[in-house]
Amino acid sequence: MTESSIAADLGSERYPLSYTQEWFLSLDQGDEGGTFGPRFMLVRSLRVTGPVDLAVLRGSLDDLVARHELLRTVVVRDADPPYQRVFPPCRVPLEVRDQIAAAGPARDQVLQDLILEAGAGSVSAREVPLMKALLCRFDDSDSVLLLTVHHSASDAWSMQFALGDLAAFYAARRAGTAPVLAPVRQYREFAAWQRASATSTAEDGAPKYWQRKLDGAREYQMPNDHGHPDRYSRPYSGYGYEFGAEVEAPVVALATATRSTLFTVMLSAFYVLGRALTGDTDQSIRAITSGRNELEFHNTLGLFLNCVPFRTDIAGCTSFRDIVLATRETFIDAMAYELPVNVLEQAYPAFIKAREDRRTSQFLLTDTPPLAPGNRSLSIADGASEVTRDHSEDEEYPDVPSGMVWHLGKDPDALIGYVQYNLDEFDDSTVQGWVAGLRRILAGGGGDPDQDWRLLAADLGVGS
Repeated sequence: MTESSIAADLGSERYPLSYTQEWFLSLDQGDEGGTFGPRFMLVRSLRVTGPVDLAVLRGSLDDLVARHELLRTVVVRDADPPYQRVFPPCRVPLEVRDQIAAAGPARDQVLQDLILEAGAGSVSAREVPLMKALLCRFDDSDSVLLLTVHHSASDAWSMQFALGDLAAFYAARRAGTAPVLAPVRQYREFAAWQRASATSTAEDGAPKYWQRKLDGAREYQMPNDHGHPDRYSRPYSGYGYEFGAEVEAPVVALATATRSTLFTVMLSAFYVLGRALTGDTDQSIRAITSGRNELEFHNTLGLFLNCVPFRTDIAGCTSFRDIVLATRETFIDAMAYELPVNVLEQAYPAFIKAREDRRTSQFLLTDTPPLAPGNRSLSIADGASEVTRDHSEDEEYPDVPSGMVWHLGKDPDALIGYVQYNLDEFDDSTVQGWVAGLRRILAGGGGDPDQDWRLLAADLGVGS
């Protein structure tokens, strides 16, 4: 069924939206773009060793959709108020390709091409399931499985659970046994809980904290090259980076020495970069968090992510270590009093006034979770492990709501990530210059954290 037929079915069960779903709606462009457009999606890829039983794989994909309702849930947007409708379990589209001719290193290139193809593709948010799969078989012992899910039905953290559940279903079907999986709460239950719990926030001090923290604050915006368009005319681009052990090791050491997370040190570096670009020392940088604060919904697949503003004034800091310590305090307090992003925006509308300036664009940080499931092989066929794309220039990327998203991650011996942006706003050279500036700040601040942080922001060759 499509969204239009759902809206006409007035006798169907209507479940309230979560605050995150409402936030996604506020960012939607109402056409083929935005948060409910067909290109706002997540892609995960697995390199599978051993023969793949297609019937077992198809059944396991269907099991995954049966277990997690949001994969078969459509947000009905033209109703007043909008709501979510859950559909019965359904089949997952699975495309199978054979690439027998590819051998050796050529297979790695085919794998990367498949990931790029999936990233440049689409999946509908209007029809269930909000998921599709592609299996590419090189031979009986080597395959690639790609899962594409619309972002309105999942987030990066949820995709990790999905891979683990899929492996459990595959192993159970293959063995003819029941899967060993913990009971799962459904996303519509989380949405109801979230709304009910919103009335208790006054008791834990959250409104008072944010009123003080956001007083006089403005959302940090990146200066752009071409203004902020009403609609984008081209797909998103991406620029990947890798900062090797010479940067990673001292940054990790600094995080350990200050009892901070790696994300806290990275956020501190962005404050310095922001100072170099805009001259501002009092910045409120927004970052995507997991939004998973309740243990009872820990293994629920769904759209839990939140967008939290982290405001730190670095003017009174002397060294980079001082900035890290100040950022650590900001991070701890903000997470202790975390509220849904749209609740904050509605309560403090002056905070987002900066978006009215077309010379700037929204800027989001996101801390990418580690690849699932750690060092353990997924039990698909004889074993499977998650692989990622090799980020490079001049490629299409899945859309983001607007502006720029800077993804942060870590390999064993490197800091990795990529920047998603649109050429309607930013030039490639501008983004590459910012990445080089971030590397210099991290290398300098990690290597000598007690030096004057202003030296790190000087002469970066970016911004004004």
